[in-house]
Amino acid sequence: MSINEQALGKIVHDLQTKLQEASRMVASVQAQIQSREREKRLSELTNKELSALTPDTVTYKSVGKMFVQEPLPELTKELTERATEMDSDMAALEKKRIYWERNKTEAQGNLGELIKQIQQAQQAP
Repeated sequence: MSINEQALGKIVHDLQTKLQEASRMVASVQAQIQSREREKRLSELTNKELSALTPDTVTYKSVGKMFVQEPLPELTKELTERATEMDSDMAALEKKRIYWERNKTEAQGNLGELIKQIQQAQQAP
């Protein structure tokens, strides 16, 4: 194997590694986004159910394995803040997803182009 072929092999390997990493990161970020969406939906649904209660209703909040009494206004405020926090988390994760999608597309294009050039070089002689 010539040095040129070894260099090409290393470049192909590096591009494949970059593509695999980008694909893995895209999947990871998408899973995180889905998790945040579920958490936001749960907070919103809980808040909707709590809004039907009178303000003087005794409510409890789960803390680990126990429940702690929490005034209804504080509980609804906490749930609203949690939903807002999930929105900001999802926006940041969406930016990460776009970044990794771009890296993945770039790596796919580079790898395809390199393989095409290698095939053309092999057919030329």
